[in-house]
Amino acid sequence: MLEVLKLDRYRGFESYQLADLARVNLLVGKNNCGKTTILEAIELLVSGGHVSALRDSAVRRGEIDEDDILSHGVEVSHVFYGHRCEVGASFELSSSRNLRLEGELKAFDDKTVPVGEIGHGTALRPRALAGLGPRVPARLGPVRSDVEPSTKFWLSLVSVGQPPIVLPITENGTILDRFGGHTPSNRSPGKEVRFVRFDPSSMVDAWNDVLTEGREAAVVDAMRILMPDIDSIHFLPGRQGGLGGLSKILVGHQDAQQRLPIGSYGDGMLRLLAIGLALANTKDRCLLIDEIDSGLHWTVMEDMWRLVVGAAQSSNVQVFATTHSFDCVKGLGTLMRSRPDLAKHVAVQKVHRSLNQAVCVPGEDIAIAVEDDIEVR
Repeated sequence: MLEVLKLDRYRGFESYQLADLARVNLLVGKNNCGKTTILEAIELLVSGGHVSALRDSAVRRGEIDEDDILSHGVEVSHVFYGHRCEVGASFELSSSRNLRLEGELKAFDDKTVPVGEIGHGTALRPRALAGLGPRVPARLGPVRSDVEPSTKFWLSLVSVGQPPIVLPITENGTILDRFGGHTPSNRSPGKEVRFVRFDPSSMVDAWNDVLTEGREAAVVDAMRILMPDIDSIHFLPGRQGGLGGLSKILVGHQDAQQRLPIGSYGDGMLRLLAIGLALANTKDRCLLIDEIDSGLHWTVMEDMWRLVVGAAQSSNVQVFATTHSFDCVKGLGTLMRSRPDLAKHVAVQKVHRSLNQAVCVPGEDIAIAVEDDIEVR
């Protein structure tokens, strides 16, 4: 479990730290203060620098459209403080759990090499880049141009106790998604960390895992926070070509003859389903939830936190979530009042760019802050 997190020269943080991290951590702060950046830093650090963490971050932020990744790649300049894309640009992420990830842009031996001539296989190493020798052109994906882009840098990602990951960077500063396979197979981003996604198509695999392990009852129980009479959940396969093979998600009710689409009940139901699926499928990992309370009414916040904290304890999961809502914080404080035994497992981290360290509000103080109507965001 992470106890401290340090970010140096990563995205909007020149130097920043979060200390006294708990099992469940709620990140609060103004817009554009870096809450989501912290979640992304955790994903990249814990995954050991997996390239998909960079790709997924760019897609979530709208820095690139998911459909255009193969042709346009992922721009790496945004990862570095000051949006630098030049030789020597670097960042470092580290934690007290002997985790450290260093990323640096290095020169490609003062020459360019067509990316189509870099073979596919295991992780590219610096030694391999320094002397490629005979090369066989091997296109790894479609490119919307008659001219193959050329590499200008390589991004070195070095994680403690792991072989380095080396990613060729094109002249315009992007990683082409065709190099997503250039990482060791045991460095899966989902092995140690999971970023909750709320689109229905991404829930299909999670639901299949739930069915395989026989844990669907736990997900249905989670959904009863919003719908006490819910009886079942059903994922219907779609026609060929549908997103993730999904047609719709149906919800069954006790004593009801017809199952209705989950979309009929509003965005909150869909988001709670995503959270419930993630909690049911996550064990011994970090779970990252951006805007955890979005779409949920203030009256269910205490129940939501009871679900999250309970699942985190039972499954040895460390949760990092963000919010802008005082109702979300209030719900957590209310839970701390009714369950003071949970206080040691919970913390609020207030993020502010004018400081070099987040302000930690431990669980027992969250309840006091809520009772005294103290603004902790």
